[in-house]
Amino acid sequence: MRQVDRARSKLDLLGWPIIGQFFNNSKWMMVVRLIALTMMVTATYFGFVYPTEEVNPYTGAIFWSLFWPFFLIVSMATLGTVFCGICPHSFIGKYLNRMGPKKPMPAWLKNRWIGFGLLLVAYWIPIYVFPDVLKTPWISALFFLMLTVVAWVMFYLYRNMAYCSSVCPIGSVTSAFSKVGFAKLSTDQDHCGSCRSFDCTKACEWNLRPYFFEKKNSMSDCTLCMDCSQACNAVEFKLTKPSVMLTKEIKNKEPMNVWVYVWLLAVISITMRYHHSLGHSSIKEQLPWVQAGNWMESILPLPVLDWVGVAALTMAIISTFSIVWLSFSVSAKIAKIPFNDFFQSVGQVMAPLMLIGALSHIGSFFFIHYASDIMNAWYWLIGSAMVMEPIASFRDGWVHLFGLFNYVAVIWALVVLHKRVGLLGLTGRTRFTVWLLSAGIVWFYLFLVIFRAMIPSGH
Repeated sequence: MRQVDRARSKLDLLGWPIIGQFFNNSKWMMVVRLIALTMMVTATYFGFVYPTEEVNPYTGAIFWSLFWPFFLIVSMATLGTVFCGICPHSFIGKYLNRMGPKKPMPAWLKNRWIGFGLLLVAYWIPIYVFPDVLKTPWISALFFLMLTVVAWVMFYLYRNMAYCSSVCPIGSVTSAFSKVGFAKLSTDQDHCGSCRSFDCTKACEWNLRPYFFEKKNSMSDCTLCMDCSQACNAVEFKLTKPSVMLTKEIKNKEPMNVWVYVWLLAVISITMRYHHSLGHSSIKEQLPWVQAGNWMESILPLPVLDWVGVAALTMAIISTFSIVWLSFSVSAKIAKIPFNDFFQSVGQVMAPLMLIGALSHIGSFFFIHYASDIMNAWYWLIGSAMVMEPIASFRDGWVHLFGLFNYVAVIWALVVLHKRVGLLGLTGRTRFTVWLLSAGIVWFYLFLVIFRAMIPSGH
């Protein structure tokens, strides 16, 4: 390691007793990565050997009750792309990358829409269209096996870990939403100015330049693997104000990020509001997507296909994109800014709205669903006859306190929007009008949250 004579800031997590020792200790990180790899391999193996949920609670618990909600959503909302640093794909991929021919990735594969499109088409859309199929153990195992094979082949063939930034289904998601958190990786610029060894860059398998992160207000495709911090102690992983990277000017534009925000807000947040939240209310039968779905079911019944889910997803996508387009179009005209420029700047508002809002679902479902799933998976794995019942149910009032995250998400988004509009150089009444109108999707989200709170639950 390149030793730099300096004292770490109190905000630098790498200087903290436990967290710093973990991130700066390659052996400890290796242990965590091996655990994650073991869970993925065993969950995939058992998914094929025990293909039904009745005999195999393990596969679903690992992939859908542990990896997705906690390793991804919670980590992105706090420290950023921490999950990528322990991801089993990139963990093995680094070794494959060193052994392979290190070819440049073909231009047609350098398209983030390939991976993100796969996430939408292979996971989120089927979740609503075929709800009883995707999460069965053997389907989950097949899904992750295919993803793993593709990832490791690409890691072996192409240099600079190009799979992560171009093809990985969650690569664009983590890169976009990591900006919501309250920590970022950068370097001590006082020392980097005189550096000639560039150890942090040499250590990066992704060929990134950590000493530019601060100037660009962007961590690019950093996975927080911490190889750079182990190579030079001028690297910092500092606590910041929440969403600081969303509220400052981004030097290198990342247009894909805003589209990620819009799509995931539509297919996750709004669709779940339609299908699961309002779909379990006392007015369920009066909802337009329920009526449309029941009508389609009556004229074209198809096994395992949920027409109500199809209708809810379709209407959520249409309403989300329509509100975003209309509110941004009007606001862009008032601000006298081209729509695309306005969209790329102000569209950052949707990041906290989706990510922080998702914590309401994860928080309540931990007690209602996830905790018991994970413990029962452990009992099954060790051959114990013990069974853990859910800690709570929807009938417990305290569980609904997690719904406060929805209001936090709205306030968070409005603050980010206020600062993003300020970066456009607008002042006075014009700034307030643009802020008010461009928050159309935020007001719509707030309406859905309040509307659901006013309606009794269904039976």
